[in-house]
Amino acid sequence: MSGAIGIADVKRLAEAEAPDLVEVIQQLLDEDEPESDGEDRPADDVITLPMLRASLEQAAKHYDKKQRQAQAHEAWKRYLGQPEKRISPQIQLADLIVALYEKKTPAARRALLTIASEAPFVYGIWGGLKRVYKRSEIDHDAEVFGVLGARIDNGGSSEKQPYGQMDVKRGTIVYLSRRIWRYLRMLGKATPELYPQFAVEVLRSYPPNASQWGLRAGTAIMSHYAEKWGAPKGLARDKKFRAPYLDAWKRSADPLMLLLETCRADFAASFAINGLRELFPDVLRKVTPEWLGRLAFRPLASAHDFLIETLEGSPEFHQGKLKSKGLHEPVLALLLSPSGKARKYAIEYARGHASDMGIEKLLELLENAEDRNLTDTTSFVASLITAKNARSLGLDMVGRLVGFVATKKWATTALEGEFEPKEIRETFLIDMLLSAKGDRSGWAQRFIDKKLGAQSMPLAFWMRILDDPRVKDDEDSELYDVVHWTMQRLSKQPIGNAPGEWVLEALAREDIGSSIASWLEKAESLPKGIDLERIKGLVFDRERRHVAFRLLGNKKLVSPGEVGLGWLLALARRADPQLHEWAHRYLLQHMRPEHFADGKKGDATASGIARLFALALGAKEPEAVRTFAQTYLRCHHPKTGKSETESKQFNIKPQIPREEYTEERIWPALSDQRSDVRRFAVAITRTELRRWNAQHRVYELAESSAKEVRKIAYDALAQAGDPYGDRDLALLPEELDAAQIFSMTESRMRASRDIAIELIRKHYARIGGTERLGWLMQSADREVRAFAVRLLWEKHRPRGIPSDWKPAKGRPIEQAGAFTDAEALRELLKRILFTIPPSRSMEALEGARTKKLPSSVAKRNLVEIVRDIALEDAGFATIVAPVLLHHTGSAAKGEWQSCLSALMALRKVHGSTIELGGTA
Repeated sequence: MSGAIGIADVKRLAEAEAPDLVEVIQQLLDEDEPESDGEDRPADDVITLPMLRASLEQAAKHYDKKQRQAQAHEAWKRYLGQPEKRISPQIQLADLIVALYEKKTPAARRALLTIASEAPFVYGIWGGLKRVYKRSEIDHDAEVFGVLGARIDNGGSSEKQPYGQMDVKRGTIVYLSRRIWRYLRMLGKATPELYPQFAVEVLRSYPPNASQWGLRAGTAIMSHYAEKWGAPKGLARDKKFRAPYLDAWKRSADPLMLLLETCRADFAASFAINGLRELFPDVLRKVTPEWLGRLAFRPLASAHDFLIETLEGSPEFHQGKLKSKGLHEPVLALLLSPSGKARKYAIEYARGHASDMGIEKLLELLENAEDRNLTDTTSFVASLITAKNARSLGLDMVGRLVGFVATKKWATTALEGEFEPKEIRETFLIDMLLSAKGDRSGWAQRFIDKKLGAQSMPLAFWMRILDDPRVKDDEDSELYDVVHWTMQRLSKQPIGNAPGEWVLEALAREDIGSSIASWLEKAESLPKGIDLERIKGLVFDRERRHVAFRLLGNKKLVSPGEVGLGWLLALARRADPQLHEWAHRYLLQHMRPEHFADGKKGDATASGIARLFALALGAKEPEAVRTFAQTYLRCHHPKTGKSETESKQFNIKPQIPREEYTEERIWPALSDQRSDVRRFAVAITRTELRRWNAQHRVYELAESSAKEVRKIAYDALAQAGDPYGDRDLALLPEELDAAQIFSMTESRMRASRDIAIELIRKHYARIGGTERLGWLMQSADREVRAFAVRLLWEKHRPRGIPSDWKPAKGRPIEQAGAFTDAEALRELLKRILFTIPPSRSMEALEGARTKKLPSSVAKRNLVEIVRDIALEDAGFATIVAPVLLHHTGSAAKGEWQSCLSALMALRKVHGSTIELGGTA
């Protein structure tokens, strides 16, 4: 049965007297504790069956008996006081076992006796069996008493579970063992005629693995000395029948005869034989051949010894007469007896009267003798077999003999010497290979490798081995070594000769799938008729996708056209990184531009390139596909492809003409909202800017919100005139647009303003002038204003300034049209101040990004800048002081106040060195 088993199921089976009741009970015991439902959560004081066991173990440790009993009682009270669904179902087995005892039907009794002899002594079962045992004493039920008595006296272990779980303590077992003998002793005194019956039931119920030296009741039954010695001492040394209550045993030979015919333990048989010999010798002299024959098939050494003594002691049972008396087969059965004496007799008999035994019978004897390590029988049977002619036995039989140690050498020699290699059939070899008996498989492997040559074996031979049901059904991997050996030989043959359908089915098998995958990865040609679509399907199997990748990625096996662009692009859209990375790599490495064509008539290459750009820049394309297309276009660019990592890795040679990378395709992508599209456009633009003749458009890039796009403009402008600059990107000095550069000083981007200032300083002689400086002085940016005033002084200083003069910060001096004298410079400053506003609208700078400032604010800003520079440079202070003094007479309050404040600051720093032109 399968599935969860409940106590209700067990009860129904018990009511129906099902034959598998014991197995169902064991399944119930193996199930977990009942779980809580959501409405009844276990409280802190709930006790489970494992907790009960722990509590009882703790209680058993107390020295005081009353404390032990009290704590054990309290633990059981707590456990059994819980709701019924909290109590383990096995506890209810006690009532079920008692009900089986009371039912009295043959089926119920068989089930009860099976439980008594095999079921583990755990709570529930033990409670029921203990009650049944007490009932058997009251009811004088010898059969139940005997089974339970033998089980308890044997320590509670059973033949099937010698070391199974037990909830019964050793003290309880010892007490009950003594109680069993006490009951028997009282029975022997009160009712001697019943004593042998009960004693025999106990003795015949001991399992074969029971040791007489560890028994209490059993030893006491077989020897009255045990009671005198005070402890079980075993049988009397003289092997005499010294059982207590001897008069009870003398009443009838039936109990001893029953014990001899039905007992399972050898010491019980010896006890019965001794009793019969001493008490009923006449009965033994009158035994029938049929009764002796039955003894031969009992697996008991004592019974077999007794049988041989009987046969040898009577002329009536001479070996020549045994066959006529029906003892031929029973004596031959003694060839496998646990008694050496019996085997010796059987061998002598077989040598003289059964030398013509059939080969199947000999094989059966040989197998059992080797399994039981009976060397004498093994040698005898092997001698009979090896005396036969190998060819008369046949190939299959000789092959079976290889599996036995005693006949291996003879059979191996016969196979290799008596039979031609062509007589060794493939089916025979497969049977030998897949046999787990002895060295049959090892011989077949050696024979194929050395005699036949593994390489000469056809592919179908190896496939038949792997497809054999014995291999497919080998759940315990007993044939692992054979399968491994087979796969080693199979993988040396070209897989192209294997049927494609078989290879695909083998790939799905757990036992050989990985080996087939390794074989397939080394393929030089695909298996015949293999379905490529099923190979493609393997990419979705994480354990076998590497095989599909290896096959599909080999252009010698599968062409790019067979793989299919649509399938690859679909794979590239997958979220699984392994799938889209492999598709990405394949598309880069193996697909040419024409493979991307849409299938319409016309130039396939041009159509494919157009589609690549659509994939790289398309608004609806997923990022994985865009990434592939962008990488493909970069790698196949005649110039950028050389520096791409993928180009070096896959040895990609550019196949797209440079002319296909047009400004119309790329430039709009620079303002795309997707970062990967912008990065791709930037990479191409940096290379193609000059070829596009788009140098004049770098200024608009400086205003981009994307840093990487602005970087194009910065690098193109910053490298202007640099002999080591990027020739594809850098502007020539004559290509600098003064209006655009000066306009950049008003950019909202700080970096753009900085690069504009640096360009003005670097190329001032070409793009500068006093009018532009005056325009800059009106900027809303303080740094720009300061730069303009400082540049005015540095670049246009009056000729009267000494030639060795340097600005305060040590910048190099470049004469860009010096004023004839200081008065000319003053006149320029006056004009600038007087024209604020509405000036600042030079025709060349009409498109500049300016901030509208009130007149008073613009003038005050400029005055502050002039003041600050004059505070640092005394030479400049002497030039500007008269201009500031002149404007102190302005009617505008803010203007004259700022000029006066600046003059006072200059006088404080420079003192009398400041000439005010005769005006106080």
